[in-house]
Amino acid sequence: MGAVIRGVLLPGQRQVELRNFAIPTPGQGQVLIKMRASSICGSDIRAIYREHLGHGPEAYQNVIAGHEPCGQIVDVGPGCRRFRVGDRVVLYHISGCGLCHDCREGYMISCSSPLRSAYGWQRDGGHAEYMLAEETTCVALPDALSYVDGALVACGFGTAYEALTRMQVAGRDRVLITGMGPVGMGAALLARVETRCWYAKRAEARWTRLNALKRVLGYQTPDSCGGRGGGATV
Repeated sequence: MGAVIRGVLLPGQRQVELRNFAIPTPGQGQVLIKMRASSICGSDIRAIYREHLGHGPEAYQNVIAGHEPCGQIVDVGPGCRRFRVGDRVVLYHISGCGLCHDCREGYMISCSSPLRSAYGWQRDGGHAEYMLAEETTCVALPDALSYVDGALVACGFGTAYEALTRMQVAGRDRVLITGMGPVGMGAALLARVETRCWYAKRAEARWTRLNALKRVLGYQTPDSCGGRGGGATV
């Protein structure tokens, strides 16, 4: 397309670098997405922004950061079968080979192929005006959700939902959540919908965040669970 955009790189040592990039053209099975929201994950801070902790193929490859992107498709490459220009999408943050056992089971994050790459780690992510993505990593964003909602779902809430789904949490359960970072709070929000009784336990230093969560969700203590505590733990 010829135009130039700015993207964010994380060279480490708590530095942020803005660099110019050409807007990419989608190839076979790819889409070009206009970014509307791209949130920051705790792993970005821990393993890239402060220092580069990854090794081998999972190391940060000096690409545009951001693996929690959400936006609108503005161009599609040949071979795309589902999404069209104008569609609102969330990006699943791992692009796998699509052929190994884990990919075929739907767990591209566990792809063992050298072709596996994470947006914002091994290939350009969402901290730019436009992002090139595989159509297979796009998830339709419902009209009821904002782009910011979609960005938060992309990794944080999706991770929490997967945990609760694997545990098969239902209305009969009492859920104990330990660790009230963004993913923990996502688990609390989802557990609040799924269960009849839950409570959260966390480190003494984070009571301010817990009190805010209590006001939002209607926090329940172990006593209000009949003193029995949690039947499932996240």
